[in-house]
Amino acid sequence: MLRYETLLLGKTEMTEDDIAMLERSFDKIISAAQGKLSSFDKWGKYRLAFQVNKNTHGVYMLVRYEIPVNSASSLIKEIDEFLKIKCDELILRHVNKRLAKNAPATYMKPESLDAIRTGSVDAFIKDNKIDNLLSSVDAAGDESVN
Repeated sequence: MLRYETLLLGKTEMTEDDIAMLERSFDKIISAAQGKLSSFDKWGKYRLAFQVNKNTHGVYMLVRYEIPVNSASSLIKEIDEFLKIKCDELILRHVNKRLAKNAPATYMKPESLDAIRTGSVDAFIKDNKIDNLLSSVDAAGDESVN
């Protein structure tokens, strides 16, 4: 069995149903070739280094799978066609990569914009040590009233 991964860049308008459909489709395509879907991980929303089809942000997903040696090239071609033809409204870009035999099963995922924005405003103010920012504005406003 050969190990592969496919990195997907989707539009930010993707719904959870669209992502679930992609996962089911990958599982179906890979299972039909006697392969095994190892993981389907939604990384989240990221700002792009350059615009892709007028999009400045995108949703990344990483799909890892194992496929038999004898069907690898035809399966990769089938995945490419699926993403280019059936998912052209959802997927902006994708790349398939064969993993080395000794490649680790885990990977370092960068922190997404979705994860960054989960905190509250109070926590942001405290973490960035800007507690007194608004008090100086209030003080200036009080002086102009007198």
